[in-house]
Amino acid sequence: MFQKGQDIIWKGSLWVVLILLVSCSTSKPFQLTDVSPKYREYQGSDLDPHKTKDVIIPVTKNRKYDSFIEEAHRTIALLEFGENIALRADSKKTVGDPVEKEMQAAAYLEEDLPAVITRLPELIQINQSLIDSTPNDFDGPSIGRVTYELGNILESLRQYSPKAIGIQNAIRNLRSDSSNYNQGRDIASPDTKPEEADPVLISNDDNTPKKPEKIVKKEEQTNKISIKRLNRKTKVTGKATEQINEMVKKEEEEVLSDEEKKDKEYTEQIRNGLVQVFRWEYYRKPKYLEKILATHPIPRVRSAAALALGRLKAGRVTLQTAIDKDGYQVRPAAYKALSDIGDKRSLSYFIAGTKAEDPEVIAVSFEGLGKTKDPAGRELILTQGIASEYVVIVSGSLRGLAYHKLDADVEIFSKFLKSNEQEIKEASIEALAIHGSRESLRILEQVALEEPSLTMMAIDEIGKNPSLSATFALIRLNESMTDDKFTKRIGESLLRRKAFGKYAIILIEDDYLRAEPNERSTPISYIKNKEIGLIVSETKKEFAVRMGEDIVTDKYIQIKMESTLPGARSAFVTGWVFYPKIDIIEVKQLGNDGNSGKYSQLKKGKHKNLFNPVDGVKLPKKD
Repeated sequence: MFQKGQDIIWKGSLWVVLILLVSCSTSKPFQLTDVSPKYREYQGSDLDPHKTKDVIIPVTKNRKYDSFIEEAHRTIALLEFGENIALRADSKKTVGDPVEKEMQAAAYLEEDLPAVITRLPELIQINQSLIDSTPNDFDGPSIGRVTYELGNILESLRQYSPKAIGIQNAIRNLRSDSSNYNQGRDIASPDTKPEEADPVLISNDDNTPKKPEKIVKKEEQTNKISIKRLNRKTKVTGKATEQINEMVKKEEEEVLSDEEKKDKEYTEQIRNGLVQVFRWEYYRKPKYLEKILATHPIPRVRSAAALALGRLKAGRVTLQTAIDKDGYQVRPAAYKALSDIGDKRSLSYFIAGTKAEDPEVIAVSFEGLGKTKDPAGRELILTQGIASEYVVIVSGSLRGLAYHKLDADVEIFSKFLKSNEQEIKEASIEALAIHGSRESLRILEQVALEEPSLTMMAIDEIGKNPSLSATFALIRLNESMTDDKFTKRIGESLLRRKAFGKYAIILIEDDYLRAEPNERSTPISYIKNKEIGLIVSETKKEFAVRMGEDIVTDKYIQIKMESTLPGARSAFVTGWVFYPKIDIIEVKQLGNDGNSGKYSQLKKGKHKNLFNPVDGVKLPKKD
């Protein structure tokens, strides 16, 4: 009886362990039939890409990640399968073997591949975004496991992305080549006897052998067929682009004149060069861009490489060499790139550029001078740059002057804001944003409120400033504006800069920020209506304070605000204010993707969702 009880306990424990193992499973196998059941007959065959490897995919229990991982593996498996089909069919045709099995698989692939190839770039983009958001969605060992899987998928997708069209064309050619539908080949060895020939190649309806004349001419037929196979092989195999280029080239040789051919080759050379520039900029490889700038034969491509180096803030020495030795088409681009970099070691080039004949070169040279923050450069900007008769030079000079960040220059920007030239007005707004002082931001707020044609630009320029003062300015604008178009853009900017937290809006006309939570404590800064502050903390106990004829009991709130005292050491000051004297705004992050948020007025109970900064689509509420 005791032994039977032990057996029952042991079996029960075993079932518990098995249930736990099943419930804790975090991976599952992936096979060719998971792509589509119609590929069942090829699973485990030589054409199956999974025959020599076991593919195990993780189960994250996060629907977004699991659905992407399964779709990505289906895409990769289908492309691998298509590549195997194309290679095996080509190999068989070379030796004269039938390709019926490959033809049948190609029929299925011809239906499935177009949709998969169309979605391939989107899958790569989604993959990268999921890798970036993995630390927010997982923790512990799961982060490493999911990131490793997504990294492998991304590598495979990028590997097959340039080959996908070639695979599709190879499958299409396999289906369209009429010789693939023959049941055999009319090839026989010279010593093969007629009665031992492939019965499929001989008409056996009346059991009569082939005529001797056909047997005598087999050697000649063999030579002809082998030549045709070579021609067909060059059309079927290889990359799709190579096949198309070969066909187009043959047609052009008959149609185009010599001059037209040269123009075509020159255009193709430009296209290939620009593609290389965009590629190395995307992968952030300035070394290759410097090589293109120094050696490529076409000026347009060299100019594109120079501009790309400027955007990457690299290649200063090569750009300076291009200015010294290259022609007029490349030099403006090299000057623009040097201006984007703004290195002090390029000062002599900027000074020389201010004396150039091209207004574009002069403009970027003045802007580059400002980035060096050299006093001599500032003097040139004030005496020559902003006094120029060319609008483009004045605009560049204003932006360059702003990099010195001197308070005296704010008045100059305000003066040019009143210009009749729209380009100079916009340059003044950009200069105020670069200057970034509290006075500059206040002027931008005023522009946003008073000039509707410049409101959106002013909001965007304030949003580029990373300071807390810019966040205060955006919140003030949001409280002052009623147009949904502008409040939406402000919400996107707050969300993009991750300005999450609680903010205080002063409700009274005149008062002071106090050093301690006490109405009799030392005033440390003057505050007035509609000023904004960041809430730091609040008192645990409440206080009774006289407000007019009433005695009000509430807490004190500690806030961080812009200092109003002249000559203050710091731009911000932290102190206490009584809670009934303020309204509280909360900017709150929603969800795990970091692309949604909510803007709330806690006292009034008003809420509105912020918007996705990428596509501007309003997200659903997640209260």
